[in-house]
Amino acid sequence: MRQNEVRKFIEENIKTIFAYALSRVSDKDDAEDLANEIVLAILQSAPRLKDENAFYGYIWAIAGNTYKKFLRKRRHLSFAELDESIPSDADFFEEMQKSEDIKILRRELALLSKEYRECTIAYYFDGLSCGEVAEKQGISPEMVKYYLFKTRKILKEGIGMEQIFGEKSYRPADFHFVTIFSGKYNAEYRNLFDRKLPGNILLSAYYTPMTIRELSMELGVSSAYMEDEIALLEKYGLLLSLPGGKYQTNLLIFTEDYTNEWHRMIEKECTKKVGMLLSHLKEKLSLIRKIGFIGASLDDNRMMWGLYWMLMRKGHALFEKENGNMTARDTIYQGAKGINYGLDYDAYAGEYSADAFAGYVKINECYAAAFADFGILPQKNRFSQYTVPLEKMLSENQVGDVLPEFMIFTKSEISSVVSALSDEIREMQGIYTWLTERAISLMQIHAPAHTKDMIGHIIASTIFFPFGWYSRCLCC
Repeated sequence: MRQNEVRKFIEENIKTIFAYALSRVSDKDDAEDLANEIVLAILQSAPRLKDENAFYGYIWAIAGNTYKKFLRKRRHLSFAELDESIPSDADFFEEMQKSEDIKILRRELALLSKEYRECTIAYYFDGLSCGEVAEKQGISPEMVKYYLFKTRKILKEGIGMEQIFGEKSYRPADFHFVTIFSGKYNAEYRNLFDRKLPGNILLSAYYTPMTIRELSMELGVSSAYMEDEIALLEKYGLLLSLPGGKYQTNLLIFTEDYTNEWHRMIEKECTKKVGMLLSHLKEKLSLIRKIGFIGASLDDNRMMWGLYWMLMRKGHALFEKENGNMTARDTIYQGAKGINYGLDYDAYAGEYSADAFAGYVKINECYAAAFADFGILPQKNRFSQYTVPLEKMLSENQVGDVLPEFMIFTKSEISSVVSALSDEIREMQGIYTWLTERAISLMQIHAPAHTKDMIGHIIASTIFFPFGWYSRCLCC
């Protein structure tokens, strides 16, 4: 096979080769070394291939053989490392503590993960033997020697490097945790993201798995303090522990880039679809007014606003019924089921946002104007701009020409309204299906590969809420 064709293949597939290497060895530096060795092996071997139809299979066979050689070389080095004498670098720590480099040494110790840090401090600073450290840590003396050897390598490399904290160390990102749940209330879980650190851990490890050391550098926080936060995120399944000491976020995050692109993608067509729905709804107003509920004399715009929310809820109920396998709730902790996702921006600051949707909207300390339960308004939440209590007006037949601020239905009246709007409810269901399909296809581009099994489930379970925010600007 010609050399230029081989080079073209490598250029087009270098990310795939690196992804293959990263999936095998986890550590990013090791993955880069392995990927380089695979590329070199391909360049050396591929020109000898005579049958070009077998090229792709041949390439990945080369990658597999290179990986096996890489592992054998790693094992050889590991055995050689463990044979070294551990105490030989005691003077290194003593000299570092006496010199001006003590600050750098402390910085590097602060970035060590728990096992390395505790073994190093016990051996070099507390003066314990390998056997005593092993007994204290509940591990074998051989593991103590391994941790100490690796620590010396890490420290020597780190001390010779210019360590730079990540941007999140001085500019924490916005992170909002959204949980739609039912069940036993868990204060720890609900208040987990009242602090900045947990959310920024999840954002940092969302696309790329990171070690505690890497997270510490990104966030400017010592590993000793990072470990408790990571353990808490692991406890609730929001962070996964991977081979090689890596951690990765186990949560779908609606990024600002995704959300903005989704709005741009659907805006024109969604406006058209909702506009057609509202047009069909308007044609039914005269029929609906004849049902005779309180508020039937509201002007068209006010009436359509209330009925539109009814269409949203009823249409979404049909959508959920036909997509039950996608909208089922997860077990999020003991005694509670729900849906979780994250936002990396302030959802209430954008063009398509609202701090409330169809439900209760506070008017004052005593009352709220609401299309409660999207049909029947509870007595305790009734509100009118007039001072005469609504119950008294009804009982004394004083409503007359008074214009209520909202529609109130009896159960039979709401049933008649739903029946009259059955076609529009189906139309709304179709809009939800259309939105869901497009949101899923776009999220598959924006989200990391490890979240692919979450995407359809989360999108289908939450599409009602972002659409509620978006549609507000279409109907007001």
